[in-house]
Amino acid sequence: MTAIPEEVLGLRVEVVRSIRRTAALHIVGSDLQVRIPEHLEDERVAAILKQKRPWIRGKVAELKRVPPHRSKELVSGESFPYLGRHYRLKVQEGHQVGVYLSGGYLKATIRPSEHGEQREARIQQYLQSWYRTSALERLQEKTNRYAQQIGVSPTGLSVRNFRSRWGSCDKRGQVVFNWNIIKAPHSIVDYVVIHELCHLIHPNHSKDFWQLVGRHDTNYNEHRQWLRTHSKDLITQT
Repeated sequence: MTAIPEEVLGLRVEVVRSIRRTAALHIVGSDLQVRIPEHLEDERVAAILKQKRPWIRGKVAELKRVPPHRSKELVSGESFPYLGRHYRLKVQEGHQVGVYLSGGYLKATIRPSEHGEQREARIQQYLQSWYRTSALERLQEKTNRYAQQIGVSPTGLSVRNFRSRWGSCDKRGQVVFNWNIIKAPHSIVDYVVIHELCHLIHPNHSKDFWQLVGRHDTNYNEHRQWLRTHSKDLITQT
């Protein structure tokens, strides 16, 4: 029995099984995402990866030409995205800790006693907590609006920190979004919401599915391409 390799040409392999008819490969960040039909055998997946090795090699070469990502220092003046706009971080000391958006700034309040690595880790913790809370609130608003428009009724919504996908839904109607999507422009967030809600009607990527998506987002192809280009930036911003 041939097993699916964990890594191909330095890219971590992530297999995503769903109700779909065909297999597709996508580079998401430094991961190779293999989207396949639910019951496709491991041997067939391994064969597809072998067959597509020249394409993967070309994508790896492209990744190497991209300048390395610089980690945030989490200091005042740094820029952070939210719904397509960038806000400057303003670090201040106080006892009512956390992050909030005010006056065009992302204000991070930390305790005066925290310094060095502890200070940096705390700011990152507060930023991620703010992003997750904001994402849940705004995604719920958008999901309610588009669910009514599409004619579906999701049974629940939550956010997670996926490594290489923007959302998912299951047969029970539970919708999950990657909270990092809240950093993208409104039109991109809308596309992701519409995409997942349309899966409640068509749990695949068939022609009917894409026609339904296009009915509610006429520029969905442009939005898909934007995500492919900027996915790594969104996930590594904090």
